[in-house]
Amino acid sequence: MLTTGQLRQVAGRSGARDIGNVEIDVILTHLLQLFSERGVTEHLAFKGGTMLRKMIFGPRGRLSTDLDFTCRTQISTDDLMLMMLDALQAPYHGLSFRFDKDKDWYLIEEGCAANPVCAHAENERGVKIKLQVSTREFPVLPVLALPQIEQDYFKLLGFAPAAVPCLAFEEVVAEKIRAASQRSKIRDLHDLSELAARPLNRDLIRSLAVLKLWNSGGPGLDYERFRTRIMEDGDYDVADLTNLLRKDQRPDLDATIRRVVDGFRFLSDLTPPEQALVSDNAQRRRKEADALITSLVQTAQ
Repeated sequence: MLTTGQLRQVAGRSGARDIGNVEIDVILTHLLQLFSERGVTEHLAFKGGTMLRKMIFGPRGRLSTDLDFTCRTQISTDDLMLMMLDALQAPYHGLSFRFDKDKDWYLIEEGCAANPVCAHAENERGVKIKLQVSTREFPVLPVLALPQIEQDYFKLLGFAPAAVPCLAFEEVVAEKIRAASQRSKIRDLHDLSELAARPLNRDLIRSLAVLKLWNSGGPGLDYERFRTRIMEDGDYDVADLTNLLRKDQRPDLDATIRRVVDGFRFLSDLTPPEQALVSDNAQRRRKEADALITSLVQTAQ
């Protein structure tokens, strides 16, 4: 694990506002490596904000503070939790792990989560890290092992960061769309704003978003509902996002909202098969959903 002096230097060179978030980023890199070495990632697909930073945006992307995965094999939730627990039993490259099995490891709706405290010689109190694994659904597209984008501190590590199995990029974007359709979090808004500036396979992303929301069992993909939720939420925590950005970045909430609303307008261009699933809140059209999945997988190959 990096020393406090090294963390300060990394924070200074990267322009990070908060050395604590840099420390978390380094810890997350260690956890990914540990899970890779112990075979945990053979059952998982990496996703979420940390995946976007480490595999897509690189060190100029916002910092993130947790690890999110989707389970991609038939392993039971209990066995998966035991694998993760076992991986954290012994110190790893200067990190040690503390947790209460009854409080810090728990089942959630359609998945499991953990909050281990990760400590090292210069921070014995440690940092609580959130780990979450979704068992709601298997990945739609093939999972890809992606290399982590080089970061300033990689040369200070005692290992070469491994490639990590990840959800396909389009599926990660679709999950962000699902999240933003169901809740209002400024981190999701910011990520979608950054993604909107990139070349996107719009048809594939829209179909995946339709499937993701259909599988959730609630209201289907509706661009107008998506747009209204994003534009009319008055409770975005701008300070939380600011703390995760570089010093030369300052959130412009109105501009961020405009980029998302304009950049994802293609979500309204539903095809007839997509429209059929959008209107199927009772999830009766499993055959149609499976047919759409098959066509997307064939297109991606």
